Amino acid sequence: MTTQNKIKDELNKNIFETFGIDEMPEDKQEEAIVSIGEIIFQSVLLRVLPMLKDEELEQYQKLIEANPEPDAVLDFFFEKIPNFMQVIAEEAEKMRKEYEKESKQ
Repeated sequence: MTTQNKIKDELNKNIFETFGIDEMPEDKQEEAIVSIGEIIFQSVLLRVLPMLKDEELEQYQKLIEANPEPDAVLDFFFEKIPNFMQVIAEEAEKMRKEYEKESKQ
């Protein structure tokens, strides 16, 4: 298993535990993980796209136009953004804090 796959697995595990997905019915768990992952990824995109150089933005645009697998997009960012995993962790933590704050109200 590559380091990136280990990181992706750890992120899924973190999402699973943080948002209480393990307490949901099994048929809803995958749906919840995907939804939360998409929200986190949108936040990550807002942070990392401005970090890309013009030619990297063009590469990203071509990649997206090819309708790639999600792993291909993640691999692109792991290659281009040195602290990509840190950005993901920070955005996941920010969402976790917002979730906790909302659930206490």
